[in-house]
Amino acid sequence: MATTILPIDKQVAAMKATWPQFAARRIDRREQTARWEGSVRPQFASYILEIRYELGSFPDVRVLSPELVRLPGNSEGQLPHVYPPAEDPTLCLFDPREGEWTPAMTIASTTVLWAIDWLACYELWLMTGRWTGGGRHAGSASAEAKETMQ
Repeated sequence: MATTILPIDKQVAAMKATWPQFAARRIDRREQTARWEGSVRPQFASYILEIRYELGSFPDVRVLSPELVRLPGNSEGQLPHVYPPAEDPTLCLFDPREGEWTPAMTIASTTVLWAIDWLACYELWLMTGRWTGGGRHAGSASAEAKETMQ
């Protein structure tokens, strides 16, 4: 059974309808890619996020500002649940090996909400040093799971 893939225009329309504060910065219909930037406030701070998406791949989410704080020496890693590179990490929002996200889902109804949840867990982690978001930590061994879906 083939996986349904939502066209890029449907992803763009869903983001515009659901998250109007996320501006579409680059939409390339020929390449079937889109990039959004927008602000969210999970609990205590506001963050500017960038979401990049190529049709059929996993969405990538980065925090553009403020810079994410690292806790060197923390038992869960200096910045848990992110994918490398360390100087420009993408958030680990779901487990690709478990099929928690497919290109049949809208970024608006999954990825943005997951990013807000990640940021709430991050804020708590900064206060306690303990990651409460569940999942397994992304790292060098699991980074290959992030590769583009076939």
